[in-house]
Amino acid sequence: MALILPCYYLDEPLNEEELHFVRQTLVGPWARFKTGAAGLEQKRVPAVLPVPGAHGVYAKSREQRAECLRANLRHAGIRAYNGRQVVWVMPRDTEWDAIFQFAIREETGYAPYVAQRWFPQDEALVRGSVRVVDTQMLISAL
Repeated sequence: MALILPCYYLDEPLNEEELHFVRQTLVGPWARFKTGAAGLEQKRVPAVLPVPGAHGVYAKSREQRAECLRANLRHAGIRAYNGRQVVWVMPRDTEWDAIFQFAIREETGYAPYVAQRWFPQDEALVRGSVRVVDTQMLISAL
């Protein structure tokens, strides 16, 4: 049975052009030796994010917030990928991106491939062409 690489997103899925690029990067013929994937499937992570000032939720550390969000990832089926890397589509909010990346690593044992499309420019975040970052490789290089 061919492995389908899950591509989790929080606020907005990859559009067709971005999906094509990520698929070519992680599922294309030359990439299969690394991922072993034969396809890519987008999966929305259901999330009920706390509102600023709601009972001191933002006073918690990133790790504590990640622990609270792990149930959302489990609901999206991440446990089926324990021991394997998954794809995470970076949301616009970089704080939540970092928290979800930590939670994904806690759930799977690996840091995700990140589909990044938000980039800092002149003290603001702007949307650009998607790129794929192997965050597990970055962590391993440390």
